Amino acid sequence: MANPADLATTCWTCKPLVKYVELTQDFADKLSETLHDPMLMLFGALAGLWIVLSGIRLALRMTEHTEIIKDFVFISITGILLGSQSTQLISYVYSSAVSIMGASSAAVFSIAGGVQDSSGYDGLVALAANGEKAVYKVFQAAGAIWRAGALYELGNYAYAIVLVVPYFLLVVAYSSQVVVAIFRATMIGVFAPFLFMAFAFNWGRGMAQSGAKTLLASILVLFASTAALALTIFGVNTLSIDPASLSGDQLNEFASITNPEFLVILFLGWMGTALMTEGTSQANSIAQTALTNAAAGILTAGVSGSALFGLKKSREVAGMLGQFGGQMHDRLWEGATKAAGADLADKFRNINKPGGGS
Repeated sequence: MANPADLATTCWTCKPLVKYVELTQDFADKLSETLHDPMLMLFGALAGLWIVLSGIRLALRMTEHTEIIKDFVFISITGILLGSQSTQLISYVYSSAVSIMGASSAAVFSIAGGVQDSSGYDGLVALAANGEKAVYKVFQAAGAIWRAGALYELGNYAYAIVLVVPYFLLVVAYSSQVVVAIFRATMIGVFAPFLFMAFAFNWGRGMAQSGAKTLLASILVLFASTAALALTIFGVNTLSIDPASLSGDQLNEFASITNPEFLVILFLGWMGTALMTEGTSQANSIAQTALTNAAAGILTAGVSGSALFGLKKSREVAGMLGQFGGQMHDRLWEGATKAAGADLADKFRNINKPGGGS
């Protein structure tokens, strides 16, 4: 079993996130190789069609030279981008989006205080690692309360669970936001060739602008989620709580529904999860997009449901083991009783015989 010191430096979501980032990066690279040639062919066809239509419109005096020159500049820029980036276009857009998200959100953690940079990780994975480390102090306090529980102190078990649940959901919700941010960066990279191609033509520049706004909104959503987590941790760190000193009267004083500090910590935990949802609305309002928390909500509900299911099954197994142990105890007791009774009866039957009853 891992000791508390090891748990403080353990990132439970980092390895899955690292694997997920590797998969998305590999997917983006392969998709770039697959889409590059078809996109160049489609762009060449649309550029040729534009030349024909522009010539007809110019001959019919339905357009002006300045409009054609402006469109030609956009088409030239797009052609250079599609040609120069070659098969690395999607990968480049994906990597840039992930770097911007990670760098902008990581700056918020410095405000929370007491949050150290995770060693061995960078980018969005480092954000998830820092998110777990940030709430470890609360988990330590809950562990101290739980260990103080007993048959005559059942309230400590309830206080520990009440304290852990909001911060467990906070970590899961934030990790879900990181996963969704990685997926959004992947999809923006996937759509990048289409958006660059649409940018070349007048009818598609609105699509390119919408893609840029979506990227901005994705960055703002993760930034707002990080700010909500940092605000929660900042509030916890401002309280004078030392998990190592929680014992005896001090623990009983802290783990109480009448203790303002306990209530503040509990409130901050639930508030952090709620504000992550509000951050998405704010990002949509600023960028004029329509991003939702549906994916993050499904991930949070799924992880929480799995944890509750595992807890339920472990309790069932413990109950079955306890029932089996009780049955074995009854059978052993019954067998021992029968054996003792038979021995006692034998002694009584042979008590008058020479050597009997001894």
